Amino acid sequence: MINETRVNLKHLLEDIRDSYASPLEEVIITELIANALDSGATKIEFKADPDAKFLRCTDNGQGMKREQIREYHNIAATAKQKGRGIGFAGVGAKLSLLLGEKVITESKGGRGSRVATEWQLLNPYRAPWKFVPSTDVVITPRGTAVAIYFKDQNIHLLSADFVRSAVIKHFYPLLHNGLTENILRFVYRKGVEFVVNGEIVVLSDSEQRADSIFAVGLGRRKKAIGAGFLTKRIQLQNWLQKLTGQKPAETPLPRGLSVSTFGKIIKSGWEWLGILPKNHETLCGVVEIPALSELLTTNKNDFLSDSASLKKYYKIRKAIQRAILPVLRSLGEYAESDKPPAHKNIKPLTRQIENALLNVTDDFPELLSLLGARRRAPASGGAATGSIDVEEKVSISRESAEKSPSPKKISEEKKTGDKPETSLKKAGLKIVLAELRDEPAALGNMIEETISVNTLHPAWRKSLENNLEEYHIILVTGLVLSEFLDPEKHPQEFLQKLLASWGELNDNEKKLF
Repeated sequence: MINETRVNLKHLLEDIRDSYASPLEEVIITELIANALDSGATKIEFKADPDAKFLRCTDNGQGMKREQIREYHNIAATAKQKGRGIGFAGVGAKLSLLLGEKVITESKGGRGSRVATEWQLLNPYRAPWKFVPSTDVVITPRGTAVAIYFKDQNIHLLSADFVRSAVIKHFYPLLHNGLTENILRFVYRKGVEFVVNGEIVVLSDSEQRADSIFAVGLGRRKKAIGAGFLTKRIQLQNWLQKLTGQKPAETPLPRGLSVSTFGKIIKSGWEWLGILPKNHETLCGVVEIPALSELLTTNKNDFLSDSASLKKYYKIRKAIQRAILPVLRSLGEYAESDKPPAHKNIKPLTRQIENALLNVTDDFPELLSLLGARRRAPASGGAATGSIDVEEKVSISRESAEKSPSPKKISEEKKTGDKPETSLKKAGLKIVLAELRDEPAALGNMIEETISVNTLHPAWRKSLENNLEEYHIILVTGLVLSEFLDPEKHPQEFLQKLLASWGELNDNEKKLF
């Protein structure tokens, strides 16, 4: 009996493909690995055979039974959920249909369960699949093997070097001894081994180098939630390249600090961190935060951008900033900005801006964790909805990281209708005037709870000439904070409400500058 997927499979697959920044061939490898890791695999083996024109990925994970493999062939259905795991519904095999002639999947699901299927994309509307006899390529008691067959012998996926490079590029943390020892051994307790055409994938000694290993802690007690390393970018040159005078290859790590979760790199660069070292082009590194797996989008290719997820993301981001700043200073890559003498009225203005911000947090709650704010229940005893606990614990274990976040316990007592009180922690928001020599064209930036207004910017000098400093400061504050809004909210709306709130404060009649 032939079963058939009755959707425009090609259109759906192309939509999924377009949601990734990497080339399709890399996405296929990445997703095959991610789904294997989600299934509990400790060994993932690739075989690239250009003569037989197939690539096979075999793992020793949980495997699939007959009913599970039916769902596996339906691109319109997925058992994957937001915030759980790092793979996306077997999409590695599904995207293979865009390149391959056919895909053969064999799986052992335990207790003697054994199943194999053959799947083809005949045209945009026909993707028939059928059960076929198993060839026993899965030799472990449980596991799955996905084999992609091609017509073209020259496709990248048939190159063992390409496959090996893709594994290193996207799962670098799982191959780095420092990250494995300091954080990932708590997630993958039995370790993870990659094999390509019979050879174990390992990093070279030079790649294992890390000038500075750092731990990431959250909250006052600095509860460990991750670890990372930072190093100078190195260039690799083998003996043949030296002999022939070829340029050395660069390290697989891109410039900047990459952030990973469960060993899968999600973002790279410096922009996401909000810190720009002096010689940012020469630095690279990785920070692994398992708890960020809770914040992955459904396709596991980015982080969620709703208000609740953004608050947690920014809280973790601040913890990473605190951890990496001492490292950058020790490497001579970050110095405190040159600050002119502080104006005596900067603190009163900061308090005004704090009050104005707190008045708009009902509309923009994602900014609360950035500002170090918390909400409290009203004095009358009514329960506060949307309660925020700045010291919320984040576990690094696989079980806790995959577990759906539990909502805060909310009292079932009768609500009084009062709004929860919002206040800043003792540290609160801090605004400073600083010369951002590394970013002279920037109006300002934000690191932890400190917003720096760039006094090197021409607009600041113009505001001084016209006695408009306070207006410039609040506009810069608003613009800096608008970068952290939920993407569905418009920065202009935020600026309008912030300025309106500031203008309505009782002490606005007295000009501070």
